[in-house]
Amino acid sequence: MEYINSILEAIGNTPLLKLNKIGKDVNANVFVKLEHLNPSGSYKDRMALSMIEAAEKGDTWNGKQLSPGGTVVEASAGNTAPAVALVCAAKGYKSKIFLYRYNFEKGTDARFKITQAYGPEVNISSEPEEYLSEESAANFYSINKDLPHVMAAKVDCAAEEEKNPNTVWVDQIYNKANYRGQMSMGYEIFDQLDGKIDAIGCSASSGASLYGMCLALREKQVRLEITFGVVPEGSEQYIDMKKMESDRSEFHVSDLKKRIAGAMGLHKWVTEKSILEQMITDGYPDKFFCITDEEARAMANRLCREEGIYCGMSSGANVAVALKIASRMKKGQNVVTLIVDRRDRYLSEYPNDKYVV
Repeated sequence: MEYINSILEAIGNTPLLKLNKIGKDVNANVFVKLEHLNPSGSYKDRMALSMIEAAEKGDTWNGKQLSPGGTVVEASAGNTAPAVALVCAAKGYKSKIFLYRYNFEKGTDARFKITQAYGPEVNISSEPEEYLSEESAANFYSINKDLPHVMAAKVDCAAEEEKNPNTVWVDQIYNKANYRGQMSMGYEIFDQLDGKIDAIGCSASSGASLYGMCLALREKQVRLEITFGVVPEGSEQYIDMKKMESDRSEFHVSDLKKRIAGAMGLHKWVTEKSILEQMITDGYPDKFFCITDEEARAMANRLCREEGIYCGMSSGANVAVALKIASRMKKGQNVVTLIVDRRDRYLSEYPNDKYVV
């Protein structure tokens, strides 16, 4: 007999698919890691399992340990929420998820419903004005109307952890166990391509997937010709870029999140280095690309219709950039990117699905 004893054993070891139709007109081979086949439907399962297992050992930024019967808290725009809730359900922990208010108000209730199915306590984040003065809130809204809501959710998580002894905030943006968990993708890709990888990259939100894969391949002594990150157009609140395609001297991590965190009293986010900052300091990626909603949506539609891959907008953006890279490379070289999630979580946005990270 061959079976598994926990759904957690189904995380990872996803197939690597060569895009023979969409990739037929470029020089290099384009491969996609089918991370949407993970149990909750995204690559975030690897991260959630790694962070929660680290918390069980007390391997957290403040040394707090997750004990039996404890609660895991996290804030999320979509994929992290069901991933954390799934891992907690399988391990017997409670989970409390704060969904970003701005997302929920835009009607993205598909993510809410998917998360809720795993049984967590789901909350909509506080209004930013609960943590900011009226003047500060108005100032930050004038720069970016969504980011204050994101930061309010983070402060909600910090408050939950502080007031509850057996609650751990896993905090994916700063948690080293995030990229350590994503290193498994790099090891798998190395084995699947016999180490013959010339370029690799993907969308970067926390930066953990890209950083984890690059670290794993560096450990395996793979000489990559190029590493690339992908962000939505208009995401200057994360990566500030001089051009739509920017080399290392032309991009940097925006300080806007740290400024809002400081104003809201989330001091950890001011004093610690985020994964994204750590990744760039360590030399990754070589290039960042901005991709529009239209480009991401068009490629996601092609992946569905031509390759049978039921994927979301980030996956479309990833492949759009991978094709640009592959067109500049030599015949026989290999470019790898990720299919990060399933499209079901964007159904309530259809037909104007947005590329967000």
